[in-house]
Amino acid sequence: MDIADCRDISSLQAIIFMILFLQSSAKLATCYAYLGCALRAALRMGMHRNFDHFNPIEAECRKRSFWVIRKMDIYVGALLGLPHTISEEDIDQSFPAEVDDEYITAEGIKPMPEGSVTVIAASNAHTRIVQILDKVVRLVYPIKPTNVAQDRKGTDAVPVYRISYNKIQEIERELHKWSESLPLGLRPGGEAPRIIVR
Repeated sequence: MDIADCRDISSLQAIIFMILFLQSSAKLATCYAYLGCALRAALRMGMHRNFDHFNPIEAECRKRSFWVIRKMDIYVGALLGLPHTISEEDIDQSFPAEVDDEYITAEGIKPMPEGSVTVIAASNAHTRIVQILDKVVRLVYPIKPTNVAQDRKGTDAVPVYRISYNKIQEIERELHKWSESLPLGLRPGGEAPRIIVR
């Protein structure tokens, strides 16, 4: 398979599995390179856009694939200190529906039983916290200094990094809101199915 010429969802999903393997086996530099190929393929296929001309199965496959790639791009980039590829302003794709596979048919998406916690709900919650991680990296660890000052001798210019306390509080509020929005089964000490706990 030529990963640089990925043009269908099955090939893209194969690359996603390679990315997950590389990330879990600590081959992050290679993982980052594969992520670049996967993300560009997903962008070429329009997965970052919320189009409504797909049946529910195709639409959910596209959403799930795109958001896995997106969150891995942010996560691996943060680990390596490298930028991610696409900004939030370029994305209007919604999160995957929080239902198990058997509730998605070509005709529509059926509701889950009341009180059920799905793997997709856990995945969406993980995506939201990775988005907060992206904000932490951008605001707490900026690339560009906010100012320049003189060193103690007064001879050399030294970059100055200042982080607004308001921004720290904003991130803390987002983390608290994220934690409060978790379904009971996903909260620490909650009763969740084994696959979700894992």
